[in-house]
Amino acid sequence: MGSRTRTGLQFDLDGTTLRALGRYGPILGLVGLYVLFASMTDRFLSYRNQLNILRQVSIIGILAIASTFPILCAEIDLSIAQMMEFTGLLIAALATGSLVGGEMPVVVAVIAGFGAALTLGGVSGYITSRFEAPSFMTTLAMLFLADGLGLIVSENRPIIGLPESLMWLGSGSTFGFPNIALTFLVLLVVSQLILSRTRLGLYIYAVGGDREAAERMGVNVRLIRMGVLVISAGLTVIAGIVMLGRIGSAIPTMGNNLLLPPIAAVILGGANLFGGSGNMIGTLVGVLILGVLSNGLNLLGVDPAGQLVAQGIVLMIAVLANVIGRK
Repeated sequence: MGSRTRTGLQFDLDGTTLRALGRYGPILGLVGLYVLFASMTDRFLSYRNQLNILRQVSIIGILAIASTFPILCAEIDLSIAQMMEFTGLLIAALATGSLVGGEMPVVVAVIAGFGAALTLGGVSGYITSRFEAPSFMTTLAMLFLADGLGLIVSENRPIIGLPESLMWLGSGSTFGFPNIALTFLVLLVVSQLILSRTRLGLYIYAVGGDREAAERMGVNVRLIRMGVLVISAGLTVIAGIVMLGRIGSAIPTMGNNLLLPPIAAVILGGANLFGGSGNMIGTLVGVLILGVLSNGLNLLGVDPAGQLVAQGIVLMIAVLANVIGRK
């Protein structure tokens, strides 16, 4: 009897420990990376290098914020990178006059970009929620559609000569702090407030946690499922504008290799892959883990192949901790 009691107590303790690791593991991992790289190179903790990390992760960070909304709702958006690419190309083409034969005001071009993104996001969201189609498939289809539309509006050529006002968000600075990083952090704070302080945020968690229970509570599940994909699409426009300033032009391939890192960052931050739990603070931690890991390995002279191996190992550990912590 006593033995069984001790075994039961031990099991409870282990379960609590595993849940704690699943919850605080990302933060501990980030702190561990900072300690590791700070002990191996003096340049890592410099103010200049920390700003460089923020610049490097900001675009992935904005796309990670976009990915977080669907993931919390037990959906996924695979079109974020190509949506960013298409809307960036569309805005650049309209602002430079390469699409319609005359330059449009930057404000009009940006509004057109948002209109296109929200329309495409609404289409994939409507099909997902109305016909119970997996968001994996609808957004995969949107990935190809947005990629093709980007090639059409750009005629598969780089668009140069962008207006300065269009590049300010991605290349300028405010009081010595990069605008690209400010944009990311402001979006992060606003998104966290939406999730934690609004009814929309409550409904997103409810639908992601238990769709049937949310429906019994009176939540419009279809609208919420559609809404998170529309929000995701809208955020990709901001990422596209920031990207234009970051690289100084619009390139038909600027979305390449930007699909998986944002989703990986959300997972690294501890969000549940099956919805219902996670937050933007965790997404920030996940983004920083990717950025710090890449930056630190660069400073140590590790080649790109070694960096990919390290990122794969870290992500595998994060997935394992996520699953074990949930169980």
